[in-house]
Amino acid sequence: MKRKKLDEAADLLRERAGGTLDAAIILGSGFGGVLRDRIDATPLAYRKIGGMPEPTVPGHAGEALVGVLHGRRIVAFSGRFHLYEGYDPLDVAYPVAIAAHAGAKTIVLTNAAGGVNASYHAGDLMLIVDQLNLTGRSPLVGKIPFPGVKDRFVDMVDAFDPHLCELARHIAAQYSIVMHDGVYAGLMGPAYESPAEARLLRSMGADAVGMSTVLETIAARALGMAVIGFSLITNVHLTGEATSHAAVIAASQRGATDVARLIEGIVANIDTPLPATPDVAPTNGEVPPDVIEVV
Repeated sequence: MKRKKLDEAADLLRERAGGTLDAAIILGSGFGGVLRDRIDATPLAYRKIGGMPEPTVPGHAGEALVGVLHGRRIVAFSGRFHLYEGYDPLDVAYPVAIAAHAGAKTIVLTNAAGGVNASYHAGDLMLIVDQLNLTGRSPLVGKIPFPGVKDRFVDMVDAFDPHLCELARHIAAQYSIVMHDGVYAGLMGPAYESPAEARLLRSMGADAVGMSTVLETIAARALGMAVIGFSLITNVHLTGEATSHAAVIAASQRGATDVARLIEGIVANIDTPLPATPDVAPTNGEVPPDVIEVV
C-alpha cells in the first residue's frame, strides 16, 4: 500500500468533512442509498480518492458520502470490494485504512447475508457478535501494511465492541426492529453456499454467511477502531430455495429503513453511557433513558 496515496485520500476526507473524522460506515449490497438523504454531504466518486479501487458488482455504487450526521464527521462508503472480484485483502481493507488514517475511531459495517440459522427469516437483522474468517486470507499477512498497525497479532476477543453492541440492542428495541445476536461466516464466494455447505457452517456455529466484512473487521481492529456490524438476512439457505444476486439486492432495499435507523442511532450515541444492562434487552418499544432518539 502506497503511503502517499493513503495520505492524499485521508486529507481529502478530512477536507470534505471539515476536520478529523469521528466514524466510518461501509454500506453493503443494496444499501447504497440508505443514508443519501440523511448526511449533509455531496457524493465523492471513488475514482477521485487516491488509491481507491472501484467495485464491479451491481448494488455497490462506488462513491463516498463525506460530511456530518447527527453532529459527527463521518464517511459512508457506498460499495465495497471483494476477494472474488480479484482484489487482494489490502484492496478489500483500503476504505478501513483511509478512514482510520483520517481519524475515525469507530466503524459500522453492514452486509447482506444468507441465514443458516433455521430460526431466522428473510428480512431479519442480525447484530454480528463474532465472526468466522473462512476466506483463508488476511490483510495482515506480509509486511505490516497500514500506518497505525503496531502488531499484526491482533486480539479478536470482543472484536465487535461490547458497548456498541449493547447500544444497538437498545436502538433496535426502541424501533421494535427484529434483531438477533449472531455469528457471521465470511467466505470467498462468489458461488452461493450449497445445502451441504450451509449445514456445515451451521455446525461450526455460524448463524449467517456472506462474502465480505471479516477482512474489514480484522483490519479495523488492527488499527484500533471500535467495530460494530449488522447483517440483513436476505434469504435462509436451509429452506432449499434458490438464491440470486438480484433477490439479495431487492431484500436489502426493503430492509434499508431499519438499517438506516440503526446506523444513525449508533453514530448519534457513540459516546452515550447506557443504563445498567438488563439480562434481556427490552422489547416493549420504550426509548432507553440515556439514548438519543433519531427519526
